[in-house]
Amino acid sequence: MESFTIRSLQPNDEDAFNEFRRDVLNFDQQNPYSQNIVRELTPATDFTTRLAVLTADQNPEKPELVPQFAFFMFNSENVILGRVRCRTEMTPMLARTGGHIGYYVAPSQRGHSYAKNLLKFALGYYHQRREPYVIVTAKAANWASRKTIEASGGVLQEILPEQNTEPLAIYHIQLAAATGI
Repeated sequence: MESFTIRSLQPNDEDAFNEFRRDVLNFDQQNPYSQNIVRELTPATDFTTRLAVLTADQNPEKPELVPQFAFFMFNSENVILGRVRCRTEMTPMLARTGGHIGYYVAPSQRGHSYAKNLLKFALGYYHQRREPYVIVTAKAANWASRKTIEASGGVLQEILPEQNTEPLAIYHIQLAAATGI
């Protein structure tokens, strides 16, 4: 089994991040489930600015935004395998659109259960914060993501129609009952 670490980006991760960005932009442009990260990574932003944005995301100035912390999964060769974002507050809108956790596996790294590991990491993060449960969402037709959520203890709450896009499955994961944390 391949070893990996999950941590925040550091200034010396620029090459790894640039390769991750290339992977996303070269191979996920047409993936309907990856449009948010494609949109985020499309502008060519220098790495120092990107790190500053990730830091600012932890304490956003806009009142409609919530604090979120980004963690990246690295293999032993310093290749970024994926990313998970943990949002530490919840709004009614976010509960119905994005939830607490957003995870993403690089296109070249799919098929190795990395999504499961990213979600497990996030569940541990919230468990340490003593949260009773988390909300996780997935496009209703994204069966791979839904299977990952359900295998981690996710219970489907509802499927919401989305305006101009496909329906969204809303899950709750009770942290006391979550698998693997």
